Amino acid sequence: MDAEIIASGTELLMGETQDTNSSFLSSHLPSVGLQVRKITIIGDDFQEYSEALHKAWEKSSFVFTTGGLGPTKDDLTREAIADLVNEKPSVNEEQLKILKRFFSARNSDMPDTNIKQSWLIPSSTAIRNPNGTAPGWWVEKNNKFVIAMPGPPRELYPMWENEIKPKLLSLLDNEVVMTKSYKTIGLSEARIDEMASPILGSENPYVGIYAKEDGIHIRAIAKAKDQNKALDILKNIDNKVEHIFGSYVWGTDDELPEESLLKLLLSKKKTLGLMESCTAGTIANKITNIDGSSNSLHGGLVSYSDATKIQFGINEDSITKFTSISEQVCREMAIKAKDIFNADYGIATTGIAGNQQIEDIIPGTVFIGIADNSKVKVSKHLFPSNNRNAVKNRASTMAILSLIDFISENI
Repeated sequence: MDAEIIASGTELLMGETQDTNSSFLSSHLPSVGLQVRKITIIGDDFQEYSEALHKAWEKSSFVFTTGGLGPTKDDLTREAIADLVNEKPSVNEEQLKILKRFFSARNSDMPDTNIKQSWLIPSSTAIRNPNGTAPGWWVEKNNKFVIAMPGPPRELYPMWENEIKPKLLSLLDNEVVMTKSYKTIGLSEARIDEMASPILGSENPYVGIYAKEDGIHIRAIAKAKDQNKALDILKNIDNKVEHIFGSYVWGTDDELPEESLLKLLLSKKKTLGLMESCTAGTIANKITNIDGSSNSLHGGLVSYSDATKIQFGINEDSITKFTSISEQVCREMAIKAKDIFNADYGIATTGIAGNQQIEDIIPGTVFIGIADNSKVKVSKHLFPSNNRNAVKNRASTMAILSLIDFISENI
């Protein structure tokens, strides 16, 4: 069954906020039997919103909206849906009580502008939102549905999981689509395509190969009449992927490289030290965003300048002879990262994150060094250099994956 998504907010069009909600919904709707056919992003304009809703309503059985449920004049979702079904919104006393309790629990008076968040129309029921002031709307009319959700992901995600998804599962008796991604490191896309030949070419499950920032992904898509049967199909693929790729698979689905690394370090009771130049603490930030990281990460240094590198033990002659952006200096940095923090492994990065070429070194060039007590491995990478933050993020992700690969090679 077809579905469309309409994301509203001028901040989305201006690039001030990324539309992560549509991506989230697109990846989760197949699990309840809905296929997203179109995603529309519109600004805070009633006429444009109304036109987009009417077009979506004509073509699809389900329309999902995100954003526009706030209390201000430019929050237009309720008004646009009311116009779509030709109904008039009015204050729902029960929803008004819930709103007042929300503010009272925070020792705050409710502004009059928030009253519109208690509106409902005859065709709508409120969707509970314990994480904010904006209840969602579940609208059903003429065997079609509009499901309106708030914009903040911290409100939308639990609303989907706890309120909307269960209701859709009970309502729909369609073919369920389930997906699973297997994330690999250490193999080229061509090599993975060659190795995966036994599981390619089938329609159910369909298996595809995709190059991503954190490695090459193998994605399986399974279709079945119910969720359990679809999961059985994916479990069969699990076994085949494990047999074919083994330790080359470092994680699945939404698993982060830093999560996989910490699991690996904890399982082997190993520790880590960092010396970052071009990534400027990004690796440390990623790792310390994970609970329990202090059990494995002993510490890190941002050795951004040559003087700082020398201060922490990098040979000045090596920098003079090879420059600080070199395999030789990166090798020394990896060893120092391990030794300074008395760790089992050291990670080092040095390169150019910005757009300015240094001597004959191309912007986006990054050396990544990994060291343990017996071996040092340095790899050279070239990342797209049009964005400093993108280079830092990609290089830090690759550094983490490189250590996972390094550990796997030496098991």
